[in-house]
Parts: sequence; structure tokens; C-alpha cells
Amino acid sequence: MRNAEVYEGIAELRRDGVPGVLATVTAIRGSSPGALGAKMLIARDGRTWGTVGGGCVDGQVYAELERVIASEKPTTFVLDLTEDDDPEQGLICGGRVEVFLEPIVTTKLYICGSGHIAHALAPLAQKLDFEVTVMDDRAQFLNAERYPGCELLLGEFEELLSQTKAAAHAFFAVVTRGHRYDQECLEWALAQDSPRYVGLVGSRKKIHTIVQRAAEKGFDPAQLEGIRSPIGLDIGSVTVDEIAVSIAAELIAVRRRGPTSSRDLRNPGELDERAQKLARAPSPTRVKS
Repeated sequence: MRNAEVYEGIAELRRDGVPGVLATVTAIRGSSPGALGAKMLIARDGRTWGTVGGGCVDGQVYAELERVIASEKPTTFVLDLTEDDDPEQGLICGGRVEVFLEPIVTTKLYICGSGHIAHALAPLAQKLDFEVTVMDDRAQFLNAERYPGCELLLGEFEELLSQTKAAAHAFFAVVTRGHRYDQECLEWALAQDSPRYVGLVGSRKKIHTIVQRAAEKGFDPAQLEGIRSPIGLDIGSVTVDEIAVSIAAELIAVRRRGPTSSRDLRNPGELDERAQKLARAPSPTRVKS
């Protein structure tokens, strides 16, 4: 099977958490390198599998790599090929090739805290194609029964955070049970490689205090300004499940529309006060309205 190595490469990227782009030749007119249905996979770290024709055709896939990964949206490009485009390949005048590009992106979501909000958010995020990691220091809350399919990091927050390096361009939801852990987790999230989303639960007063402390430690003001706090979109959330939906909706908005999306749709402080209380609730039983 001519594209077998490409499919193996996709599995490899999924396993490694490395983004890439899958290119497929969807149409050919006239004389053109490559073949209809030919595939090529390019990873951000430079690994490649297959080809869509070599020369300027493969080169155009490389040129589109970062844009497609950043947008996480498929796109198509068309090249009209002549000998002047790539004389070394001897392309024949009049060739035309259409190539479909698909992002291969494993988007990581790190949830700091394993209380009610995390318990409701994790399965929602998994259905939205996020790979979820949940972190906490309480084994009775953080276990495979409560978080099936998630990566679980259990330990004292200070030690856990010092030993954990998050994936690049990850999303972070800080929903722990206390100010101290929120502070530690927020600063850890901000220090990771190009975080795409950092959301913090809590009242406006608590958030102001935590952000101010981070500023005093030298964190970039522009980065602090980008924190989603209070966390989630303003959809009138009251119950734990509704609050989780509001956070999931904000994750989608940032993922699909970029980091400046939904800035005018943030939760009012009163609702997030309730969210913070629910996050601190001691019972591992999920709250129902």
C-alpha cells in the first residue's frame, strides 16, 4: 500500500504529541509530478513521510505548514506548473495540481485540580479532541475511575509542577481548591512553551491578587493580560456542568478563532465565585442541579 508509511507516521505524531500536516493530491490536470491520491506527511520537527510530487509541490506544503497547524483548519492550494517553476525536476508546461492539507494536531489540555469542575470538564474536552492531563495531590479525587482516558499526575503540587514540562502550545485550566495551589499552577502554566490558553477560576478579588503576585515575580504583563479570568464564557452558568460547558466553549473559541477571541464574553465574577466554591467542595460526588 503506497501510503502505508504516511499512516504509520500519523500514528507516530499522535503518540509523540507533535503537530504536522497531511497533504493529499486531490486533482491533476495535464502533466504533473506525483499521482492522484498521493500523500505526504510533514511534522513540525522536520520529519517527513511520502511525497506529493517533489520539487515545488512538496515545497509548497512546507510553506503552508505553520499556517495550517496554527489555524487547525484544512485548506487547499493549487499550483500551475511550468519548467520555470522547478527546472531541476523537468516539469512539463501546462501541469496543474490541487493539494488538500489537513492539520494533524494533538491538542493538550492540562487541568490543575480534580474537583467538581475538573470532573465535568475532562470528558467534555475529550469529546472535543483534547488530550487531557489532570493534576492534583488527592488520590481520592484523582483516579482512573473518575478520569477514564486521562493522563493523571498525582503528587504534591510544588514537587509535581517542578518535575512536569507541558507540551508546547497547550491549554491550561487552573481550577484547584485553594489560592496557594492556584498561584503555583498559574505560574507554572505561564512558564510553559507558548501556552495557547490559560484560564483561572475564582472571584475577581482573588484573581487580582494572584495575577499581581505573578507580576511582581517578573511575568510578562502582556502574558498576564491574556489570562482568561474569570474562566469561561458568559452563558449564564449556574451548575457545575454548565460551568464546564462555558469553559469548553471558551477552549473552542480560542482553538478555532485565536487567542484574542471571546474577550467580551467572559463570565461575570458572581458566577465564578460559585465555581470556586464548587471546585473546593470536599465530596468527590458530582453536584447536580
